[in-house]
Amino acid sequence: MMKLHKAARRSILLSATATVFAPFVATGSAHAQEVPVEEGTGGIADTIVVTANKRSENLQKVPISVSAFSGEQIDRLGITDTTQITQQIPSLRVNAFSPNLTIFSLRGISQNNFTDNLEAPVAVYQDNAYIASMNAVSGQLFDIKRVEVLRGPQGTLFGRNATGGLIHYLSEDASTDRLNGYVQGQYGRFNDWSLEGAVGGGLSEGFRFRAAARVEQADGYIKSRDTDATALGFGVIPGSGQDLGGKDGWAARLNIQADLSPDATLNLWYKHSEDNSVATGGYVFENCIYLDNGFCDTNAAGLSDARNGVINAITAEPASPWEHFGERPGSLDRVMNSYQGQLDWDLGGVELTSITNYLTMDKVYQEDGDALPFLIVNVDSTVDFRQFSQELRLAGETGLLSWQVGAYYLDMRYDGSHAVTGAPIYDLAIAGNGGFSVPKVDQQYLIDSENWSIFAQGDLELTDRLTLTLGGRYSKDNKAIDYANVLSDPTFAPQPDPIVLFTDKDLAATVPGVNREKYGDWAARVSLNFQATPDTLLFASWNRGIKGGNWSLSSNINAADFRHDPETLNSFEAGFKTTLLDGDLRLNGTAFHYIYDDYQAFSLAGGVPQVFNSDAHATGAELEAFWSPSPRFDAVFGGTWETSSVDSIPATGVQFGPELFPGAPDSEFCTNLGGVFRCDFPQANITDAELPNAPRFSLNYLLRYNVNVASGNVAAQVDGAWYDDQFLEVTNGLGSLQEAYNVTNVSLTYEHDDTGISLTAWARNVFDQEYRAYALNLGILGVTSIYAPPATYGATLRIPFGR
Repeated sequence: MMKLHKAARRSILLSATATVFAPFVATGSAHAQEVPVEEGTGGIADTIVVTANKRSENLQKVPISVSAFSGEQIDRLGITDTTQITQQIPSLRVNAFSPNLTIFSLRGISQNNFTDNLEAPVAVYQDNAYIASMNAVSGQLFDIKRVEVLRGPQGTLFGRNATGGLIHYLSEDASTDRLNGYVQGQYGRFNDWSLEGAVGGGLSEGFRFRAAARVEQADGYIKSRDTDATALGFGVIPGSGQDLGGKDGWAARLNIQADLSPDATLNLWYKHSEDNSVATGGYVFENCIYLDNGFCDTNAAGLSDARNGVINAITAEPASPWEHFGERPGSLDRVMNSYQGQLDWDLGGVELTSITNYLTMDKVYQEDGDALPFLIVNVDSTVDFRQFSQELRLAGETGLLSWQVGAYYLDMRYDGSHAVTGAPIYDLAIAGNGGFSVPKVDQQYLIDSENWSIFAQGDLELTDRLTLTLGGRYSKDNKAIDYANVLSDPTFAPQPDPIVLFTDKDLAATVPGVNREKYGDWAARVSLNFQATPDTLLFASWNRGIKGGNWSLSSNINAADFRHDPETLNSFEAGFKTTLLDGDLRLNGTAFHYIYDDYQAFSLAGGVPQVFNSDAHATGAELEAFWSPSPRFDAVFGGTWETSSVDSIPATGVQFGPELFPGAPDSEFCTNLGGVFRCDFPQANITDAELPNAPRFSLNYLLRYNVNVASGNVAAQVDGAWYDDQFLEVTNGLGSLQEAYNVTNVSLTYEHDDTGISLTAWARNVFDQEYRAYALNLGILGVTSIYAPPATYGATLRIPFGR
């Protein structure tokens, strides 16, 4: 922590120095912040301002595949969580089994590994600051200004972990002197309620604030059930009594904005969020055809291929996807704090931006990993995460050139443990103790990661309609891990004391340097942009994205597989953005081709999490339409097509499982060794697999119609999305295939003209569609899943003031 604190002090000193001298800078004609592009005030096809190039621009003039929604549009959609935006963003999917971990996928690019130490290839930013941990990106969404989603590599301006793209959440800030705000309450099915509010305005000349907060609670929608196994001679086996999928948390933030001079503005942010004993950490059991030894049938790669739906794992009877039979209560406790300062300073033709952020997260998570009413797999993890980042950027215009140059520094520290109890470590228990009772392997790790980079990007006007964009970034990683695998089985009499199975130093003795990562590489962007007409932009680009290597935290790992290599993505894109019908229709489209070197593919084959490198490629296209033919009607339509292939990843190889009953017979791939089964699968590799969460086709839609009624306005809205068949894991076992489905939501809103008070009645997933939000193919142990909520309904009351 000393290194992190020293870095923080250095940057705070730098920012403080800039603050002290800011009032003495010569006054200029331009404000420190860029003059915003004028936004429309009518329908959904109006101008949207985005900061995809780290400056305010009309979305239709940005030669990048970008989708964006304003805060008002997010309110209309009823989005209250950072993960809910996915339905209306083409090519964006979310893979999440609880608030513990959120995995965004853009064009099939994601990192599905659930261990706490990895960074995602889809970068998440909040108010211009990078959030490095995938454990820290889920949270409550409130008082939001805009959400931007950038598809494709964004490494030039946003760093080495944006190979897949970028999601940027921008909060409402303290930029308004007028006192304003709102209070909002919501109640829905499963006793789901929330209360939020915000207030802001000027405190004195040149000094403003905005404070916002939200609290939410909900019962779980996946109900705990006992297992009636009387017919099998086991009686009634009790479940955990804990319903899954609940909520219990609160979040708050404060923004202070000060005009240090006519040319300099300082933004200070504090953000806090908590999740308290959230009912999570469990699954439903499905897709199993039982063999005589009690295991699930698998293919030659060791993956369950059954597709017979949710069952009770003991009785094999069909069950609801919103019922579970696990016996162990799970939970999530998490506290996050973020401290941030941003200085925008006009130095006379050159804009200086300094962004300093320090984020902390402490998390404790408990999981019943098997969906059975007795112990097969339990998972427990803790992590104490700290990150410090500093960005300095200069931007300006010189003749026909608009340019940016900058430097970035990121320091992270993970101090955690990941413990696995049960079947996945039986082989380790036998090797280490000569037998087992209830074995557990606790993986204790400490990771220090330091990154610095320098970057530049420029837009050169070749003619009045043709622009060339060139960008580059050099990034350097320096990482180290201290790691120990500790086996304990206190109820196993011959060896009750914990023993260390191996450490990172043991692995490094076999593969020198495997516990260190020193990596330097470059990202680049070349784009040719042609303004064919005042309303039509054509563009073609090449982007090179990079992502550093990391470690697979696994109870059973070979030294050669412990560290996975960096990945590189070369992306070729071409697209158009056009405004038609006198501005009533915005139509944007992009086609892309990806060539991946050393794609970081996550596999849980055999129940052991691991990341492997493989080459891969993908080809696809997106199309978006925003149509406002009249003040009464708005429509949004989006569509995607994609095909992909991952060259080769290792299959299961060997998997161990318990002898579920005395004398259980052998099966095609599994042999009873006495107390434990060893399963040897002949297929060594899985080839030409599709990327996970990448359906061949998908469609999203939104229709909204409003009329003036009784001193106000009534608006009816229908929105949703349809997704084609998709694999939820890169191993492509048929047991983790999610078949095509459609989700439709409806709402009816009345808003009073004079006061702005609105009341909305809403329903989500109105057709009660059953679809999985997450799945894990555990081979002989079957497939465990989490299903998204069934039909929900409720009402929202919003009272604004100071409009």
